[in-house]
Amino acid sequence: MVRPRVAIWTLVALVAGAVALAPLHGGIKTADAAAIAFETPTIVDPIHTNGEPDIAIDPQGRVFNSGPTGTGTQRSTWFGSVDGGHTFRVMTQKIPASPATGIPAPGPGGGDTDIAFDRSGKQYFADLWALACQRVAVTGPTNPGATDQENFLGCAGSSPGSDRQWLAVYDPAPGTPNQSAYTGPRPLVYLEWNNIVGPGPNGGAQWNKSTDGLNYVNATADVTPTTSTSYSPFGPDGYPAIDQVTGKVFQAAGCTTNNGCTSSGLWMNIGTPDSTGTLKFLDDNGAGGQDLKKLVHIADTPTGSPDTLFSVLSMDSGRNLEVVWTVSPANNDPALRQTFVSASSAASGWTAWTAPVQVSDGSTATGDATNVFPWLKAGGPGRADAVWYGSDKQVDPSSHSNQSWNVFMSQVVFPTNSSGGITGAAPSTQLVKVTPHPMHYDDVCLAGTGCIAQTGNRNLADFFGVTIDLTGAAEIVYDDTSNKLVQPPGTCTVQVADHCGAGVITIARQSSGLGLFGTKVSGPSNSPVSGLSDPAGDARYAVIGGGNQSGMDIRSSQLSFSPNGSTLNVTMQVTDLRHPEAAITAIQGATNVQYVTRWQMGNTIYYAAMENNAANQPIFYAGAMQTIDLCSVSACFPHVMTYPEPGTGPTFTGKPETGSINCSSTPCTLTISVKVADVGGPTTSSLLESVGAYSLAAALQEGAENNVAAESDTVPLEIDGVCCFNFRRK
Repeated sequence: MVRPRVAIWTLVALVAGAVALAPLHGGIKTADAAAIAFETPTIVDPIHTNGEPDIAIDPQGRVFNSGPTGTGTQRSTWFGSVDGGHTFRVMTQKIPASPATGIPAPGPGGGDTDIAFDRSGKQYFADLWALACQRVAVTGPTNPGATDQENFLGCAGSSPGSDRQWLAVYDPAPGTPNQSAYTGPRPLVYLEWNNIVGPGPNGGAQWNKSTDGLNYVNATADVTPTTSTSYSPFGPDGYPAIDQVTGKVFQAAGCTTNNGCTSSGLWMNIGTPDSTGTLKFLDDNGAGGQDLKKLVHIADTPTGSPDTLFSVLSMDSGRNLEVVWTVSPANNDPALRQTFVSASSAASGWTAWTAPVQVSDGSTATGDATNVFPWLKAGGPGRADAVWYGSDKQVDPSSHSNQSWNVFMSQVVFPTNSSGGITGAAPSTQLVKVTPHPMHYDDVCLAGTGCIAQTGNRNLADFFGVTIDLTGAAEIVYDDTSNKLVQPPGTCTVQVADHCGAGVITIARQSSGLGLFGTKVSGPSNSPVSGLSDPAGDARYAVIGGGNQSGMDIRSSQLSFSPNGSTLNVTMQVTDLRHPEAAITAIQGATNVQYVTRWQMGNTIYYAAMENNAANQPIFYAGAMQTIDLCSVSACFPHVMTYPEPGTGPTFTGKPETGSINCSSTPCTLTISVKVADVGGPTTSSLLESVGAYSLAAALQEGAENNVAAESDTVPLEIDGVCCFNFRRK
């Protein structure tokens, strides 16, 4: 099902021996190694939000994230991690933090994004703008994100009428059996989108091909790009898979007898490449028309469509396809909104599928009563992780019923034979709640751009993602809107055009249990610790590829309470805090530097900070995080998170605190003594979650940021960070 959209064409010193710092993301492993558990969630960006975060890990193990900030901003986020997925930096920041107007981040964009890699680690990126065109980019494989190349497809009045662009890369490893007719250069990159102006179910798919990731041509036999009136391949919106042996591509989606399928349910199309990489699909009748009876039947879904929102395919290392879907009941019975997985082997030509297994439990007791937004990642033969958002009430997801939503994951294991093919026997499943607290409250509007007409909250947009690292551990990216933030004077109780909940981009990495390669994974638990250390030399400017900035180089982060509990001591070590003017001068356009520690307690995000200027006049302050909301086709929602200073005016909400900077040894130590009443009054029972510390360069004070600054992305630029740990007063 295509979500409805509207195309917009215009638009103090540290006491020796008193610090118990964990090594970088060290900690105590969970006692039960067989149980799946997750690390303390990581915050991708302390400044920007987006609504549809994705995650990808390249062959070298480097972690990347992207997502749209909305058509109103005409810009999407794209981040690369410098420390294995615990902190991230803005990629392709062609214009550093600057007070100049305009959009520093590349555009146009702001819609769906996707990331893919070839075997070398070269990265392919795609961004959608206003249902009108795609921006594509490539970076890497060496020093990815420091530089990139970009191109625009279908813009300037030649819109393909597109949506949901997905990438698939054919780049088989040496020694892979070659059963493909394709004889051209490798890698071969496919970019597919929903041809919303085309015929057939959902408008049909538009497949395109490239050998450089920048220039694309039509890749579908019997189709004239963007203007087809007779045939577009079945399957748009469904996330595709590709086989490295045959070069075949696969895409699944819902189809009904009204569309021309022989039954209503989940069906799959297969595209086979010729010597040039042009794809011939099963439903192509050879005369420019379509025959949906040739599709592969996966499952009947008599209670409703399998497209809430996408059917996602993934291929494991045994060349089995796994697919996940969530039913959208025809009678809107929320009890039927459950998630299912099925699998098929290469031996059958992916035509025989196992009986669907329900991987959600539909229980209000576990909080998994009603499901939306499934995603899937396959690993070793027969193994896949399925994720989705689940609510604690069996109600319409779009209803205002004060639901609590969490991320759930089911690890599904299909029995396999000696060749790695699935046998067809029933799989085992392990269901786990991923999120440590509800990550969203109330409605998840499923009406697409129509949400604006029914005051529906679409801050989560339509999907999130899961992948695995090189050990097979699941890494799940999701939006955490539990903060209920909204730009003043708005409130979270009355939402008309502005919807509360800043979508904090969050990653949960599996830290115990079996991974998708069938072996145990390991990592730190989420048990509270007092702090984290951070290696020297990673405070780079230009971000990712530049030289180290010692004045921004964070070495550790720690929290502690005074003996009487009245003061929260927030400590950060930085290599050199003696020369703020040098740090500012080194970063183009910066007028001040900020050292911010932030955490979530309950449903509120708090912070403590020191800000300094070239005259070396530091101020120390703390408070509750604020937001700036921008607007798009689905109303307004938080786009930029701010950590305001004390001052005059309604946006300077920070509270003055005392602090000190001690550089008698290296690294320097920054301490902020925060009155607990200024940060929610934490007690011995309070858990401070996902504590992260960041060094930021800014062009203006955060209390002075406004909607114009946020629209132009004139916001602080992260130079270094250490994230994240949980903390509790002992």
